[in-house]
Amino acid sequence: MRMFEIATAFALVGLISRGVWAWHMGAWRKPLFPVSHSRRDYTIVVCLHNEEGRVDGLVQALLDQTPPPPEILLIDDGSTDDTMSLLQKWQAKRANVNVIGLASGGIGKKAPLEIAIQAARFPILLCTDADCSPESKDWASTMVNDVDTKYDLKIGISLPLHTSGLLGRLQMFETTRIAQNYIGMAESGYPYMGVGRNIAFTKSCWEEVGGFQEHMDLASGDDDLFVQDVYEAGLRIGTEARRSGQSHAVWPHTWSAWMRQMKRHLTTGTRYKTLIMKVLSIPILADFMLYSGCAVIFYSDVQKVNVIHSGFWIATCILLTNALVRGLIFSAFLRRIGRPGHEAFWLFSEPLMGLIRQVLALQVLIAKPKRWK
Repeated sequence: MRMFEIATAFALVGLISRGVWAWHMGAWRKPLFPVSHSRRDYTIVVCLHNEEGRVDGLVQALLDQTPPPPEILLIDDGSTDDTMSLLQKWQAKRANVNVIGLASGGIGKKAPLEIAIQAARFPILLCTDADCSPESKDWASTMVNDVDTKYDLKIGISLPLHTSGLLGRLQMFETTRIAQNYIGMAESGYPYMGVGRNIAFTKSCWEEVGGFQEHMDLASGDDDLFVQDVYEAGLRIGTEARRSGQSHAVWPHTWSAWMRQMKRHLTTGTRYKTLIMKVLSIPILADFMLYSGCAVIFYSDVQKVNVIHSGFWIATCILLTNALVRGLIFSAFLRRIGRPGHEAFWLFSEPLMGLIRQVLALQVLIAKPKRWK
């Protein structure tokens, strides 16, 4: 009986802790204020490496922004295909398109991004990737809105472009779940990451934290470690969750390619700030307490005596309450970012994704990915 009581208390503490964390960090309460479309001086920065098939679509989508961007700065990171020649054609046709070419590259985005940021003509930078497309023609103006006047850095959302099949659905769920975490934590006062595919900041902010020099040895981290550096410096960080400010990226079409991408992103975890690691560990510990406690209850000797009076119903109620609270909060966040609320159903796959992340994290500890592509 004592084991049953301890397991019940263990599971209840986990339930309460996880619920409070989800409620506080859920990214579902902040109101959406109107966007001011006043003219801003900013530079869109994109780093490309062997992207000849995407150049024309990318540049045209950026030029179609309303109003047109004052500057689009494209830096070719040592491509071995026709990327550079295509970029030069656009530069010859459009006055607001500028191109920088590097002789070699492909190891990571930080070095070419540093060159591009320093060369940018304007004080506000908006970064995206070559495989991304804006959600709307208001994407750029939405993202740079309030940057410099209200925020030094603004974190946006980038979701998968294609979501067909089980792989695509899991990618969409994982991306929105992560977005809920980093948007929610930023709005709760603990910003810890963004996505380099959709992030805006001032050049002075980037210079104040020393650019990427603190983590230049890592191929990744130009987004999350940079955000943490800005937070540690006491600068202003905002979020943009509305659909018009989102971008879409082409996600890997195979399981192996997606696993490689996830491993690359996990390489920065060991460099996170201590406070951020403590906050991020709360839901992990709470889930462990909740699920392990329920497991003990389910298989305790009490259950075997009489199912009706056993702990079976206690464990079931705990699990259902956890699913209901987290489902409602996740559904509210999905609707906030313009996604169907019923997609919260995919929370059922979170244990699987958690297991995958743990396996990949162990692989990263053994052999860290060193290349960008």
